Amino acid sequence: MREAIGWETRLMIDANQKWGVEESIVRIRALQEVQPWWMEEPTSPEDILGHARIRRETKPTRIATGEHCHNKVMFKQLMQAQAIDVCQIDSCRVAGVNENLAIILMAKQFGIPVHTREVLGSANMCSIFQRSTSCMFQERCRSGSLNLSTTCTSIL
Repeated sequence: MREAIGWETRLMIDANQKWGVEESIVRIRALQEVQPWWMEEPTSPEDILGHARIRRETKPTRIATGEHCHNKVMFKQLMQAQAIDVCQIDSCRVAGVNENLAIILMAKQFGIPVHTREVLGSANMCSIFQRSTSCMFQERCRSGSLNLSTTCTSIL
């Protein structure tokens, strides 16, 4: 694979939650000779302590997870446990703008880069923000109120 893409190209490998903790460690160590940019979802994202162990025992390979995390609590636990190097948020899976913002801000606080993980990627995130902003503006115009606490959730 490395010969085909070259050493200057970043290689990201996705295990798609296929392995347990022990197998993840063995396989990631074996793959380190091709210098992957990251290993994605080596095990179930619910296994936060397992991810922490995998990350500890397979450095310098970066561990990326989050595509299948459903809320900010899971992300918080992954970050607090130092279980991930890359936060792969799926903006559609995590329940709206507020949850997305909370996760992005937490990742920033922990110094963890965020990479969106959905079919439309960043375009989908922009769409969510655009729709929510438009909705709030329309509601304020309709109600005649400039109260910044006014929100509209019917479209979201």
